[in-house]
Amino acid sequence: MDIVPLVAAKGSVGVTTAALTLAAVWPEGRGAPVVVECDPGGGDVAARFGLEVIPGVVSLAAELERSGPAGPGEQVGGHTQELPGGLRVLVAPTSPEEMRLPLERLAEDLPRLALGEVDLIVDCGRLEASAMRQRTAVLRLIQRCGLMVVVVRPELAALQHLNVWLPTLRSLDVAILALLSGRGPYSPEEIAQTMDLRVIGALPHDRAAADVVGGASGPRPDRSALFRAARPAGAAIAAVLGRSQSAPVARAPLAEAVP
Repeated sequence: MDIVPLVAAKGSVGVTTAALTLAAVWPEGRGAPVVVECDPGGGDVAARFGLEVIPGVVSLAAELERSGPAGPGEQVGGHTQELPGGLRVLVAPTSPEEMRLPLERLAEDLPRLALGEVDLIVDCGRLEASAMRQRTAVLRLIQRCGLMVVVVRPELAALQHLNVWLPTLRSLDVAILALLSGRGPYSPEEIAQTMDLRVIGALPHDRAAADVVGGASGPRPDRSALFRAARPAGAAIAAVLGRSQSAPVARAPLAEAVP
């Protein structure tokens, strides 16, 4: 089992949608993953899909507080809920205050939980400003996972915010992958070269396809642009995990804008 944290440096850029979509197209050889909400600002999935918040991260954290991590994996599986489309999720409360203690516990114990061949895709939401000064629960979780996927818009303001965060993120000594969200004036190749990042793909904004991921009625999501873009991104993440185990828009060049 591997853990894949997804995070954004600033703003709402579709981290939850990216996590759910990657889970839906996860390489078959790795099994069906579980999506875990570890956003310090609170979760979105329960409200979006009309679920209760228990079972979820609160009940899992309470069990871990009582008994600590057990051996392979029943703990996580016992606290998941299934979306209408079949994805399994560990949902979180919407309140940041209600997330504080569960997140502290999960940052310690989630990387130690064994779940057989099932990977965990963790929605870590937006990085907190306090993480610039201290190792927050999310940063501790990421550091223990050895990998992170940064979801960012290919726009100047978002890239500048990410550039400010990069020294902090690189100090964790983990593999950093960038996943672009939506359209912007900068290409994946330009971003990769200028910011010295590995860009694994770009997900288009497709709310209809994103809703179908959770089980809403609509056209087949596997034919959508969102799924077509997510598959190679998921394969790129899986390849990194495998190695760890064994139209033009007028703008200034990115290299001049992001020092």
